Amino acid sequence: MIQFASSVTRYFYLQKRFAILSRILLIGFIPIGITDAQNSIRPAELKPEKDQGFFNQTDLKGWYAKDMNLWSVENGAIVGTGGNAKIKGNQFLYSKIPVKNFRLKLKVKQVPYSANAGIQFRSTELKPSGQAVGYQADVGKGWWGSLYHEHGRGILVRNEDSSEKHVHREGWNDYEILAVDHRIWLAVNGRITVALEDPDGELTGLLALQIHGGPAQRVTYKDLELTHDPNLTIAGLDRADLKETLKLFDGEKKNN
Repeated sequence: MIQFASSVTRYFYLQKRFAILSRILLIGFIPIGITDAQNSIRPAELKPEKDQGFFNQTDLKGWYAKDMNLWSVENGAIVGTGGNAKIKGNQFLYSKIPVKNFRLKLKVKQVPYSANAGIQFRSTELKPSGQAVGYQADVGKGWWGSLYHEHGRGILVRNEDSSEKHVHREGWNDYEILAVDHRIWLAVNGRITVALEDPDGELTGLLALQIHGGPAQRVTYKDLELTHDPNLTIAGLDRADLKETLKLFDGEKKNN
């Protein structure tokens, strides 16, 4: 009887130890299991957010340039011009709002057609010169819709439409820039002109509007619409279509 009692006691003792050990192991494994589960879940895509403070269509609040005399707002549009005077070196009007993944829509008009300008993005400002370093969506005869790297690697992609038959010369042109991670698309008047995956490119920086150095000119930018963390769509194409258009950058780096 004493031996039986000892066996029963031993049985329940072992069962209790097993239960305690199981709880310890369970407590130890739960955080690991949760962590593994969390790591296996892809972060939810950020919702597109239209930037309401980007340009107020009234004045240049939130924008700056080394020479503000070259820039003004007329009829809700940003105008860059030196009047009848030549432009001394490239001039840039910067937005104070930094961008990462974004889509920018706007309309651009340049007179004369032979002049040159551009839209900087993911760029940095060189002080005190005010010059820009970074991507530029090009504007101007022979360059509309091309992707340039200002003060850096030079031309990255030329618009294949060398005749520019889809450009409204000295008229309004719709321009779109979509940049998501290392992927960049440009479109002019609803046509894709650049689709590039650039592993060496900048991922963050500033937006800026350019007047190119040279003869007297007037460039006007209007209907500016900036969206952060955008859906992958441009020129009416969706994610699948845009993926098919991408080309990997294979050009040589060069300093300009």
